Amino acid sequence: MQIDHGTFKVVIRVIITQLFPRNYQLFLPMSNLRPTFHESWYRVTDLKARLRPSAQISRQYYRGERWYVVRDPAGNQYHRLSSAAYRFVGLLDGSRTVAEAWELAGGIMADDAPTQPEVVQILSQLHAANLLEANVTADAGVLLRRHKQMMKKRVQGRLMNVLFPRIPLWDLDSFLVRWMPVMKVFLSKFGILLWLAAVIAACAALAPEWKRLSVGAEAAMKPGNWPWLWATFVIIKLIHELGHAFMCRRFGGEVHELGVMFLVFVPAPYVDASSAWSLPSKWQRVLVGAGGMIFELFVAAICAFIWLNSNPTTLVSQLAYNTMLIASVSTILFNANPLLRYDGYYILSDWLEIPNLKQKSNEYMFGLIKRHLFRVKSPIPLPPVGQRFWLLLYAITSGAYRVFVGVMIILVVSNQVPVLGILMAIGGVITWLVVPVVKTSKYLLLDAELHRKRGRAIVWTGAFAAAVALLIGVLRFPLHVEAEGITTPLQQVTVRMRTPGFVDKVLVRDGQRVTIGEPMVLCSEPSLKAEIAKNKAEAEASWAKIVGLVTNPAEQAVERANYTGLTKRLAILEQQWNDLTIRAPFTGVVVAPQIHELENKFVKKGEDIAIVMNAQKLLVKAVVAQTDAALLFTNEKVWTPVKDLANGWESTPKELAEYLTKAGAKFEETPAPSTRGPDDAVTRIVAKGSSILLAGRATWNLALTTINLRM
Repeated sequence: MQIDHGTFKVVIRVIITQLFPRNYQLFLPMSNLRPTFHESWYRVTDLKARLRPSAQISRQYYRGERWYVVRDPAGNQYHRLSSAAYRFVGLLDGSRTVAEAWELAGGIMADDAPTQPEVVQILSQLHAANLLEANVTADAGVLLRRHKQMMKKRVQGRLMNVLFPRIPLWDLDSFLVRWMPVMKVFLSKFGILLWLAAVIAACAALAPEWKRLSVGAEAAMKPGNWPWLWATFVIIKLIHELGHAFMCRRFGGEVHELGVMFLVFVPAPYVDASSAWSLPSKWQRVLVGAGGMIFELFVAAICAFIWLNSNPTTLVSQLAYNTMLIASVSTILFNANPLLRYDGYYILSDWLEIPNLKQKSNEYMFGLIKRHLFRVKSPIPLPPVGQRFWLLLYAITSGAYRVFVGVMIILVVSNQVPVLGILMAIGGVITWLVVPVVKTSKYLLLDAELHRKRGRAIVWTGAFAAAVALLIGVLRFPLHVEAEGITTPLQQVTVRMRTPGFVDKVLVRDGQRVTIGEPMVLCSEPSLKAEIAKNKAEAEASWAKIVGLVTNPAEQAVERANYTGLTKRLAILEQQWNDLTIRAPFTGVVVAPQIHELENKFVKKGEDIAIVMNAQKLLVKAVVAQTDAALLFTNEKVWTPVKDLANGWESTPKELAEYLTKAGAKFEETPAPSTRGPDDAVTRIVAKGSSILLAGRATWNLALTTINLRM
């Protein structure tokens, strides 16, 4: 006896059902879990439909599976059909009813045939896209509703893209056809080799000029260069868009739209190369997505050689650097970034062979939440195993990055145009907070999908919202403030000439380490030396008179007064002579690049000789904005176990210091008053004492209290 394949599967199903009445579905293929019937099937059963003759169809392969792309040339929209769905649509020739075509498809494709819900979905999508003809009279009301829906979606799209509006200007296709014979030479294997040679040679030539490139970047950001920078940006982006257009036309696509879009009110050109979606090879679609960057990098390579071989002070050099900067840095940071819906996104989508990557990643992430947290059985099948990791990773990273970029744009605009920044901030709050909250609340309270699971979904959603509120509003994070400052050593002395004289010999050099009291410069002054000798002789003669006038006390007293004056004068002169030998005031490093030029020169009193500093301990002095200073210093609340303070368990360092002072605590400063100089800053104050009673129950050791003064 022979048993066909379908009968055998039914027998296996019955056996598994009897053995495992609850878990038998775990052993069946995924396709058998799809619902077979649909409650609206009777509406389309007798419908005789077919694709419009104007529909354009192309075949593609995704991960080894065959798919078909149906294009509506009037609306320039694309729809993707699986192989089974396309075979079913192919059976609709205008003479068969939908029911007949479905039964015929089931006999041909067996379990791979589309189910009734899938057939209804296919017909709805094709009908909404105006790709389906049927044996029914056109309903003016239906057409009017469809037109209103299309206009509503168009208006919503414009409102959602208020920062990136588009204005079409020109049908580019005839221009591309005219110039394709010339560009085809460069869009070939020869062009690939030429591009690689130019880019690699430019990188090799620029590598030794890294410092010059850094200096050029600072000059390019100056306000005087902004007009040239903007003009260069427009031209480079036009070349970028032409790169997409020529690459798309090279593989048979059409480009009928070139226009202007506004990137945060900055005009930039764009082209509509969506016909690349119908290209059969994924590598062709990848090249179309990368075409703009390929053209930009080639132009950047040419401008690199112009910049290297031109006078840095000329306008040609400045424009070449602007072009090189925009065509390389902006391309890598923005166009190649797959987290934004620019070139990198479409390249990644085609490379992974996951069309509509963003939409599918969001659907998969929310599907995981519904399936594992809400325990809702989703009718949508899971994506292939190889795609799940990429979908989840992209959903998380792209969502976070888009919010980050949006917030940064709002902050930049609000800094330049405060009123516009406030309006954009309101729009951001509505887009990222109000709309998600409304949609989530509507889903949690009204959606029939959560029947018997509504309480669980509300609990999980509430827990997530509480965690976000805790993370943002309660937990403390380190505060980092950037500011320009000056670094100076805590010990630094400028050594000056105390006694005018001639420099005989310099004993140190710039950067030399010296110890305290070590001679640095030897000087002399002949007139001072003669005056010391004269004063010394006068003092000796005065002393001799004092000894000889022992019998005359009055004259001896006068001479003693004269002798005292002479000795004091001699001490001052000898000190001035000793000051001619300049010594290190403390152990440190000599900073005096031109000290060797002092030899044999006369130096006046007060002139600088050298700087001696101790670089082991540095002091940073910076200027911060008032708003940042309020956060950095005494206004910052810190936790303290002193419950008696007015603000409860949190207080400012000032409040804490006042409380400890009233409690009789003694403070120890670092550095100590006896060791720090007049310019030294107090970096820490430690409260010393036995203990203080806290709320009448516990004690707190004051030795653990540290108040850090960030100055």
